Amino acid sequence: MISVAAARQIVSAQSRLLPAVLLPFDRSVGSVLAEDIISPLSIPSFPQSSMDGYAIRVADKALLLEIQDELPAGTSRELLLQPGKAIKVFTGGPVPEGADVVVQKEWVTVTGNQVRVSAEKGIEPGSHIRMPGSEIGKSVVAIPKGTEIQTMHIGFMASLGLTEIPVIRKPSVAIVITGNELVQPGSPISFGQVYESNSFGLKACLQQLHIADITVSYTKDTLAETESAITQALTIHDLVLITGGVSVGDYDHVAQACDRIGINRQFHGIKQRPGKPLYFGTTEGRWVFGLPGNPASVLSCFYQYVRPLLHALSGRAPAKPVRAALAEPFEKKPALGFFLKGYCENGAVSVSQAQASFQLSAFVQANCWIELEETQHYFAKGTEVTIHPFF
Repeated sequence: MISVAAARQIVSAQSRLLPAVLLPFDRSVGSVLAEDIISPLSIPSFPQSSMDGYAIRVADKALLLEIQDELPAGTSRELLLQPGKAIKVFTGGPVPEGADVVVQKEWVTVTGNQVRVSAEKGIEPGSHIRMPGSEIGKSVVAIPKGTEIQTMHIGFMASLGLTEIPVIRKPSVAIVITGNELVQPGSPISFGQVYESNSFGLKACLQQLHIADITVSYTKDTLAETESAITQALTIHDLVLITGGVSVGDYDHVAQACDRIGINRQFHGIKQRPGKPLYFGTTEGRWVFGLPGNPASVLSCFYQYVRPLLHALSGRAPAKPVRAALAEPFEKKPALGFFLKGYCENGAVSVSQAQASFQLSAFVQANCWIELEETQHYFAKGTEVTIHPFF
């Protein structure tokens, strides 16, 4: 068995950036830009009114002005404002040539076809006019390469007139669930059976990372079926996550099946709890994780090893651990790294109940993993430890 640090290093060393693809901009949230987005136009591209009001010359603000015309938003008409006159304009619409201020309609008095400015202050050159390029200029970097697209970027890209953007491709993932005892939720359950939860937990974790290309398959605990399921998954997916069958029992066939397929075993077994029998292998630019069958172990291994690989493949920045003080003392088995479900608040972290590898109930209250170093046995109250937030 290897240490947690060594396992992380091996996974990191086997990662690489996936190639770029073009993606519709409105389906790109969670993806990372492969190239700078260059603005194809200036925004606004014309002098634009920020108010409903009247475009005038500042020099004419004390005059009784004839209303020359109007320019609603969306018009393509280009007008020249004549001296001693005003043109009615609307928010988002063009400001006519010759005007150097827009007076909002609340600051004027209209009589018939004439208008007089009634305000004494605020009539300054440029007021209420958005100048061309004041949002962004043409050929300027709008969003830099390496940016992870968030929801707030989508409207901005639409305003640039974009349809597709180059992003790092997200990996496709196959989930292979092994186990003779598993029953799908909603089905009757018999003595000796349990409801299958790992596929649902893993899919939720993947979807949180905006990974959509996911398939789930199920296989019985035989070497032939396990080998067939893994082989089939590798033909169409970048990453295969297998749950169960990864230890050394009579019905644990994952490691042997991977060897028979020709997968390069990177490690099998880590000095950690939970998830000691974790398997990791690679083959022809693809990655395989054999996760333990117990559901809390599955999630622990996903967060500590699978998620960092997924981040690296899709160009996302790695999740950063933080430090917090233990709210109570804790004693653990030496020579094993521990990942405990915990709750962190205001810089202090408490160890949750229900820490066994089969127990999921702690996740109802927990919001982080607490990582305890393998070399240390006793942790006093107030000891600073590393935590990994769930979100």
